[in-house]
Parts: sequence; C-alpha cells; structure tokens
Amino acid sequence: MSDYAALGTSSRKAQGAQNARGAERALFVLLIATALLALAVSAVLILPSALRVTRYEVSGNASLSREELLSAALIHDKEYFFAVDASRVKAALEAEPRIARAEVSKLFPNGLKISVRERKAVAAALASIDGRAAAVCIDEEGVAYAEATSEEAASVPVISGIRFEGFRPGTRLPPVVAKLLASLGDIRSSEPALLSAISEIRIVAAGASEGASAGAASSGGEPELLIYPLYHRIPVRAGASLDAPTLRSIILVLDVLGTRGIADSVREIDFRSGRVVYRSKEGQSG
Repeated sequence: MSDYAALGTSSRKAQGAQNARGAERALFVLLIATALLALAVSAVLILPSALRVTRYEVSGNASLSREELLSAALIHDKEYFFAVDASRVKAALEAEPRIARAEVSKLFPNGLKISVRERKAVAAALASIDGRAAAVCIDEEGVAYAEATSEEAASVPVISGIRFEGFRPGTRLPPVVAKLLASLGDIRSSEPALLSAISEIRIVAAGASEGASAGAASSGGEPELLIYPLYHRIPVRAGASLDAPTLRSIILVLDVLGTRGIADSVREIDFRSGRVVYRSKEGQSG
C-alpha cells in the first residue's frame, strides 16, 4: 500500500474517533439536561407538598388562645408553605372582631409568623344579647367587639345616652362618641386606674339636662358628657372628650364635697369652662 493510501486510512480513523467522542459528549450533556429537568419537575411537583407548615410563631394574643387565633386565621391542619397566602391569613384575622390589627409573614421552609393587636376595652355599653341585657366591650375606635366579662365591665365606665339596638360583634358605635372613646384610650394608656373610678358617662346634647332622653346626643352637633364617678351620684358636666388631669380633678372635687358634708345639696358640677362651677339644688355657686 502506498504512503498516501496509508495516510488516508489513518485520517479517516482519527476523524471517526473524534466523531464518536463528540457523540458521547452530546449524549452525556443530554443525559445531564434530562436529569436536571427531572429534578426541576420533581421539585415543582413534590417540594411544595413536602414543605408542610409545622411551626407557628404567634404573639400579641391575650384573651384569644393560640387555637382560637389559628381558627380565626382559617388555618387548617395541613397547610403547605408555598400554598399559604399571607395576605389572606391577615384579612381573615382582621375580620375577627376581637382583633384590631394583624401582621403575617412566612418563614422558610415550614413556618408562619403571626402577630396581632387585640382590641382593649375603654368603655362598655348595655345591649340585648339573646333576649337578655348584657354589657359589651367597646374599644377606642368605637368597635363593640365582645360581651364583657364581669372583670372587664368593672374596670371601665358604662357609656349611656346612645342608641344601641341589638348586638353583633364588630358593630361600630356612631361617630358622635368618637372623640370621647379616643380620649378614653389615651387615659387607659397613661392611667388605667382612672377608668375604673368612673361608673357611667352619659352622652347628652349640648345644654341638655340630666334627664335628657337616650337619643338626645344623636341629633347632630358636638355632645356633652355627664360623668358619674363610682362612689358619687352627682353628675359632672364636661365637654365632648376627657383627659387624665380632668378626671383626677373631678374625683378630688367630689371627695371634698363629700368630706364637707355638702354633697347632698349639689345638683351638678360643671367642668366645661376650666373653672369648677357647682349648681346647688336651690341656686348656683362657683
């Protein structure tokens, strides 16, 4: 065989070997790509169901138990991390009348963090529940959110002089009492003991007498307050809102009148002007 023939045969063999190696590499790459695709498909199909939520970090609940909170969040026994919608859970929680605010976040790979702020009573009101009269809790936003326990009813004043027909948790009181309830919220934050010293706060139209009808304050305009401290039945007239110094002054004045033995002769005390004025049953003194 000539040298040229031998060279051609060798070249063809080398080319064939190179093509075989190229085919092997292509097959290897294809196998790797197929394996990665299979893993990706498995992750998409299997991983979401494998990452079941088993850890719940709950905070801010005082009156609601952990179980009640999770029930209000519409969380079921089997929740999966990628399927949980945090905004849906938040909306469900804030639909519960006893919860004012909620924050929800997911903790990879199997956790859910829930933080709530429960409503706190600043006042109570009487309502009919299943045909019986009962006190219901009202928060500083004017939401009547639950029937009051005996301890809650004793720790806050009763609001009267407003129409409150029937009771459904989450009912909002009329705007006429908004300023009062917001001020009671401030007092609760600074000096909560002062709230328990007030038995009743009656809402009346400006200038209305003590015996004004319950609907007098709903006719429009800013109302006035008739305040009855726990151990005194002398009505104290004040503006549409209160603060801690005013309440302390009211209690002090009433204590002084009681100590001096002249409380029975006083018909009403007026704190509206910043100057204490008391009206006796026979006239007016200041």
